[in-house]
Amino acid sequence: SSSSSRPTFRIKQADYNILNNNTNNEEANSNNDDDDDDENISNTTIVVPLPPLADLLSPNGTIISDVSFLLDFAIIAFPKTGTTFLKDYLNRTNEIHLHKSELCMKRDPIDVADFVRKYHALHLAYEQPRHPKTVRFGIKCPGTFYRTEDVHVYRKYFPRTKFIVGLRHPISWFESFYNYQRYRNVSGLPRDTSQLVGRCDGRHFHVCTDRGRFHAALARLGKTPMREEVELDLLLGRRYEDRQIQQQQQQQQHHQRESDRKTNTTRQHSEKHPPKKRRGGGRHLNQNELPNRVLLYQVNQIHDRRTRKELSIDVARYLNVRASSLPPIASYEQTKARAIDICRGDEHEEARRVLAEHGADARVWIREYFSKHPSVSVVESRSFHRILDGWGIDPCWNTTVA
Repeated sequence: SSSSSRPTFRIKQADYNILNNNTNNEEANSNNDDDDDDENISNTTIVVPLPPLADLLSPNGTIISDVSFLLDFAIIAFPKTGTTFLKDYLNRTNEIHLHKSELCMKRDPIDVADFVRKYHALHLAYEQPRHPKTVRFGIKCPGTFYRTEDVHVYRKYFPRTKFIVGLRHPISWFESFYNYQRYRNVSGLPRDTSQLVGRCDGRHFHVCTDRGRFHAALARLGKTPMREEVELDLLLGRRYEDRQIQQQQQQQQHHQRESDRKTNTTRQHSEKHPPKKRRGGGRHLNQNELPNRVLLYQVNQIHDRRTRKELSIDVARYLNVRASSLPPIASYEQTKARAIDICRGDEHEEARRVLAEHGADARVWIREYFSKHPSVSVVESRSFHRILDGWGIDPCWNTTVA
């Protein structure tokens, strides 16, 4: 499609500073009053041409200039949170272009150089200048916040790229991700999900309860202080450690009585084998803030007919495209076979309990810390927080997590 069929975006000259490469000006889509153009030169449109690829990338693949303008947004939510649906949906407007498959940048500069070549070519194909653009260019790469390398790439090259992040209840997420991996014929996944409690150990294709600690992964963005004990308890899962230690001590005492061991023998055994800590979330903490804006949505908002329209409007506004260019979101259901029903079977009780605790912590942290940052917004606030409140409940038994 050529740019002649697309709406023209205008910006105020006073709000645009070429030296600062301010290519994400929020007013670029707001000033359509042509009458002012003849009255004040500050309302004229400044067209910054697309630089040649050679000005951005050296022959050996080194980034030699600012390339942040090539990537307007990224769907970098967690897997199984509606990322594929959202990619396909946004690609239905000619004001957005998303790569047809996942495009992640894990290796610096190899992956970044490949991205620059592809998306510079796309800007040429769509006849897009550096600024202002009538097409928003994005990628989809779920799981970015799990990987330090990816976060580094955005910090270094794409600090103005807007993030779109999907969320869902950790118990629902775990069940979906487990079944998805089994659907892909991944072997080696134990039927007993208690074996998947804690950190991923590399044997089970990233299926583990720790990956349901969405708040710890989001903390990599550095948008909260992470200094208060209350917040650190939430991020590290320390609210439940005392109970775990107590349970382990009770099991040791019971074992002592059954085996008729002496008290000092049990104490020596405890010193040699301290209680296992499942939640090593400290490795996620990062106090260097990324300036990127973030839009959060819940998977339930896609499925709920009452919130689908608001989701479409909010995403369009966030990306500075016309909401009318996006079609209504149609309802859909996935009918893939389920390898497990996490609500049934004693073998899932421990994983479900741990995931419910993660959900309870994430609910408080997202509401009280993360979502209050000025660069973070949520889709349709009332429904988002209503759904988030449900994270403190085990949906299988409708019981509240302490």
